[in-house]
This record gives sequence, structure tokens and C-alpha cells, in this order.
Amino acid sequence: MATQADRQEILRLHRVWWESNFDFDIAKMRSVFAGERYLQYNLNGHPYFGLGEKTKLWEALKGKLSIPEISEPMNLRLEISGDMAWLACENIVRIQLAAGVAVPGVPLTPYRIRSTEVYQRDDGASNRVWKMWHFHCSPTAAENEPRMPFGDSYASRR
Repeated sequence: MATQADRQEILRLHRVWWESNFDFDIAKMRSVFAGERYLQYNLNGHPYFGLGEKTKLWEALKGKLSIPEISEPMNLRLEISGDMAWLACENIVRIQLAAGVAVPGVPLTPYRIRSTEVYQRDDGASNRVWKMWHFHCSPTAAENEPRMPFGDSYASRR
């Protein structure tokens, strides 16, 4: 049975993770994840295997790209069962590139994303603390694109 403390800790890790994205705060980011068994499906469309690869990605992006705007989570759902939990939500983000920098496939206007975070009460070294083991982020359908077979859209569901 999940406790209020479990819920608060997972939501704290979720906030720390998203806050670390504003300016690619590597130390803050690393504090959230389980280590080299961590797996990320990044918004850029590529997988990153472990914190070593994730750190190298952030080192490559720091100073070239920033995420100055991340909305409060929308449609946040957190499910906890024993030592496993998942959190899903949507956000609107705006990415800003340094002068002369291009990142293929990354829109620069604010756009909606969706993400899923998987947590275990295991830090990767068998200590019973909550850490994120998997993160997946991708863009959503366009604001007015009809959802099959219902015909509604993000815009109409507001």
C-alpha cells in the first residue's frame, strides 16, 4: 500500500527532474535517476542508456540549448504499487537555441509534450529509496488534430 510519504517523494523527484531541465543542471538531474541501468527515450527521438550517456548528452547541450519555459504538469497521473510507480503527464515547453545552433527535429515555438516516468524503490545499488529508472518523452498530436475514432482534440478537451 502506497503511503503519502511515497507519493510526496515521487512528486519531489518529478519536480527536481523537470527543474533540472531549465538550464541542464547535471548534478540536480543525476540525483533523480537510478544509475547506469536507467533508460531514457528522449524528446529528440533517441535512446540514452544509463547516466553516463545522459550526462554526456547534457554536457553537449549545455550553453547551446535551454528550456526557458515548461508549463505546470497537465493531466498528471501517479500510480504506486509496492516498490514500483509510474507517473504520466503533459506539459507545454519552449526550447531556445544559442545563436548559430541547430538541433534537427526540435521545434522552437511552444509545443505540447507527453511523458512517462517509471520509478522503483531502489537506487540501483539496492538501497530502498525511490529513483527514476525510465523516462519517455514525445510530442503530442497537433492541438486541433482529431483523435480517432472520437473526433475530439486537445483543443476541444480543454
